[in-house]
Amino acid sequence: MALADFLVSLLTVVSIYTLFGLGLNIKFGFTGLVDFGHVLYFLVGAYVTVVLTIPPGTSGYQGIGGFGLPELLSALPLGGLLGWLLALAAAMVAAALVSLVVGVPTLRLREDYLAITALGVATIFHAVVNDERWLFNGPFGVRDVYAPMEGVFPVSLGSFLVNFAVFGLLSVVVLGYLGYRVVRYVRPVNRRAALYAVGAVVLVAAGLGIATLGGALVLVGPLVAAVGIWVLARGIRAGDSFGRPLALFAAVLFGVWYFLTPLLTVGPSGMLASLVWLFDPTVGDAGGFTYGRFVLLVSVGFLGLAYWWCERTVNSPYGRVLRSIREDESVPEALGKRTFRYKVQSMMFGSALAGAAGGLWATQIGFIDPSQFTAEITFFAFTAVIIGGTANNLGVVLGTLVFWTLYTGTRFLNDFFPAEYATQLAAIRLMVIGALLIVILYYRSEGLLGRQTYDTGVAPGGGRSD
Repeated sequence: MALADFLVSLLTVVSIYTLFGLGLNIKFGFTGLVDFGHVLYFLVGAYVTVVLTIPPGTSGYQGIGGFGLPELLSALPLGGLLGWLLALAAAMVAAALVSLVVGVPTLRLREDYLAITALGVATIFHAVVNDERWLFNGPFGVRDVYAPMEGVFPVSLGSFLVNFAVFGLLSVVVLGYLGYRVVRYVRPVNRRAALYAVGAVVLVAAGLGIATLGGALVLVGPLVAAVGIWVLARGIRAGDSFGRPLALFAAVLFGVWYFLTPLLTVGPSGMLASLVWLFDPTVGDAGGFTYGRFVLLVSVGFLGLAYWWCERTVNSPYGRVLRSIREDESVPEALGKRTFRYKVQSMMFGSALAGAAGGLWATQIGFIDPSQFTAEITFFAFTAVIIGGTANNLGVVLGTLVFWTLYTGTRFLNDFFPAEYATQLAAIRLMVIGALLIVILYYRSEGLLGRQTYDTGVAPGGGRSD
């Protein structure tokens, strides 16, 4: 797999799980509701989207439905896409309604009892979906998930040069804008911290390179990389802030991995393929824009809307009530706020976002079964939220990116060890992520970005900001 394809796949997963994490952040970060059963709404969203879109009589499927919404609307322009969007909206509504049913009897419980009860409800629901084949085909799942507009792809604009120029230019613009934002952020870092960060990149890259040589060097490589992490920690202490040396380290390491590695292993064409990541030269006669890249853009679009929605909510008077419930529920109650109603609404809002993430996940992966919706998905989301910063929407984006990059990137360790150690390596990967979480909590108990600042509705000096 080319690095560009891997990057597209990784960013799609990150976008979907960030959407899932934003829902959890509304509940846990802003309202203080510890919902260990958040994956339940991810499951509901995925299955409702799939059942509403697959046609009746789908081979190998013996559950309720399908209802074939895209087929029913096929006479309309973009009817298939419209049917899929309606199914996704229905999935969000279904997830919200299920959370209403779960929330009404449980949200009066204390935090720890709420967490245990939510986990229990999610486990029961998962067992029912897995064991009852008449419901959603049981453990066999659904293999033919509807993919909106898949037949249109790969999109080609004509000749190879035109495709390369158009999609390549778009790729360069996106990378250039992101690079500009990173440079603006890290520019104030002092020289000493910058030197430490660059030195850390050299050591980490050298350590990973040594590990790829195999044999006994597999054990030497991680040691060299660990020295690089220690150097990075020195750089963070030498810097004026926590984030800038870390951002410089991440940006340089990404550049080494994404551009320098293909340049050294494949040549200039490899680096060029990484640069024009929206263009896939291997499809069709003239290359083009693939379906995987389309799913990435759709996922990023949904994430952008959800992020805007969450920001509007938490910075509104409604959001201030949610935060006050998190801090001390008796205060808004004393002011006449019906806090139970707010908690139920927060639960439904966060669950609707999880339902949308579930529908996108089913579309991206192409098949679903109950094994994809275990409780560990919820705890992955909690880890990402804590890494980035609880009650910080941008922190959820960063935390999810860090978590899934580590979780996915460390899968390459399997290439350097015998197959019989695959189980142990899977455990080691989780241990590495757990160690990272401990380090972050030790040095940055509020997460990488901490809590975000809010619009309090009061301007400096006491007047209203608006």
